[in-house]
Amino acid sequence: MTISTTKLVDDNFKIIVNSNGVGSEFQQKLVDVVSSNNASSEPKVSIANMQYEILGTGNVTVFFKNDTEKKVIISGRGNWGLKPDEIKIQDPIGDIFLNSDDTITKYNLVIETQKEAGYK
Repeated sequence: MTISTTKLVDDNFKIIVNSNGVGSEFQQKLVDVVSSNNASSEPKVSIANMQYEILGTGNVTVFFKNDTEKKVIISGRGNWGLKPDEIKIQDPIGDIFLNSDDTITKYNLVIETQKEAGYK
């Protein structure tokens, strides 16, 4: 299944995207970093904050296309990124992708990324 994404903000400092889906998604583009406003050939963003509601028993994994070790796994309802022990995930170049388990019935996710480098 394909996720639905809507870019809410793409200014000089951040990109905010609203997304929703129904589970069983693999390597779906969540944030199109490469095509964001004023991006150079190697734009870098950090994952700063996520608000989410995930229905079902599975997980949603958010990761960078070019560095799958830098990822966030979320489930249930909540917020990721504003707590002291949750530092920004940053440095990879490229888009942000999403995988969702087949035990998820529906989810909504709002992700905020901050533009770090590679912008005009």
